[in-house]
Amino acid sequence: METMTATQMATLYGMKSSTAFNKLLAECRVLRKTAKGFVLDESLQGRGYTAAVSQPYFLPSGIRAFRKRSAWTRQGQQFIHRRLGRIQCLH
Repeated sequence: METMTATQMATLYGMKSSTAFNKLLAECRVLRKTAKGFVLDESLQGRGYTAAVSQPYFLPSGIRAFRKRSAWTRQGQQFIHRRLGRIQCLH
């Protein structure tokens, strides 16, 4: 499955960081802010817009480990493109 991170999506829209991009998506009611970060709005869940992907990282001991991250699917990328173009959330 082809996915893109928030950082990659932010770059496509000419934004300097994934945080700025996620804040924009929160203003557009695509994401909502939680104590741990941003999550897909409940009304959009279950539509295949995001997927959990494993991201490798290394522990201080040098052992390779993985953490789950959310990434935008092709369907989610198309949804964001339509949403940002239609309601003109871009400032």
